[in-house]
Amino acid sequence: MYLSDVLNIKGWHTVTTGKDVTITAAVKTMCDNHVGAIVVTGSKGMIAGILTERDILRRYAEHGAALGKMSVAEIMTRNVETTGPDARVEEVLGTMTRKRFRHMPVLRDGEFVGVVSIGDLVKAMLQEKTQEAESLRQYIVT
Repeated sequence: MYLSDVLNIKGWHTVTTGKDVTITAAVKTMCDNHVGAIVVTGSKGMIAGILTERDILRRYAEHGAALGKMSVAEIMTRNVETTGPDARVEEVLGTMTRKRFRHMPVLRDGEFVGVVSIGDLVKAMLQEKTQEAESLRQYIVT
């Protein structure tokens, strides 16, 4: 199974924010879109970073209520690992598990086209394994 398969089911929608946006505004965007991470774009729409719930929670422990007025650029994760839609789910899941992050932007020909979460990938693998098991059951029965 490939990431393109996951995104065909989940949807190829993207949610982004700018580097100069306040954390309060970014959190509102994340809540409005029901996402746990938001890709931060810089000049010419290029990925400048990613802001996750984990980033926000950890920085809140440091800054308290002052965090809301800080800019996204001040706390975002800058070194963002990306992948393409032709990547295999198992490989991406392994990378995310090894490197301990939960969201990965997907690029097609250098353009940001979607985000997959570790939950999306686990769900896709479970569905695939369930379908395989059912196919084997049917084969054995017939």
